[in-house]
Amino acid sequence: MRFEVITLFPDYFSLSLKQSLIGKAWEKKLFDIEIINLRDYATDKHHTVDDTPCGGGGGMVMMLEPLDRCLKALAYRRKSEKGRSHGDRLILTSAAGRPFTQELAVEYSLCDRLTLICGHYLGVDERLLELYELDEVSIGDYVLTGGEPAAAVMIDAVTRLIPKVLGNFESALGDSHMDKLTGAPCYTRPVEYAGLKVPEALISGDHARIKEFRTKAAMDKCRRNRPDLLASIEALEDEDN
Repeated sequence: MRFEVITLFPDYFSLSLKQSLIGKAWEKKLFDIEIINLRDYATDKHHTVDDTPCGGGGGMVMMLEPLDRCLKALAYRRKSEKGRSHGDRLILTSAAGRPFTQELAVEYSLCDRLTLICGHYLGVDERLLELYELDEVSIGDYVLTGGEPAAAVMIDAVTRLIPKVLGNFESALGDSHMDKLTGAPCYTRPVEYAGLKVPEALISGDHARIKEFRTKAAMDKCRRNRPDLLASIEALEDEDN
């Protein structure tokens, strides 16, 4: 699998993507990442990639031409052209985008190539969305100073779903949100600390009992912290009945 990150700050990724298991998997060439400086595709000597918004107002807007030149160099075709590979996905980090979810991470992990454009300023010239087939994606309902952290989050979430990236792929399949719920509470040794004990079910050796405990505990924790997720699951169940 190949990732391409189009950014105004290529140094941001020099360390963030080389840590932990993701960094080791990159070294082993289980996937490839290319960091692309959008300023290399500017047309003036100052490498300008932004301009004031039409209609006035504060802030700046990412210019269309450098982005278009960059995507052409990466062999992306406009909507009006034929020949787009179905294994390629073009993503724009955007506060106005659809929410990034575990379900979307799984979908992206099945692609051959992901190209992420790190949004900045007020956003990109809207005509980019008219020219190219791309996904606007947001990692949360808040505003960042740039799309680089969002791109790093998405790459991390996607790459850990690639076989052999994790030592135990089963752990990825049992992640929080894989079943629409947050994960169950986790414990480790010692069994008792500061007067607090690990729940008896988890040290019983009874696999059926352990599974039952984790399912109920996950539901309880989800009800406390993310009742919105639980409500959506219950709504789907009602539709099925």
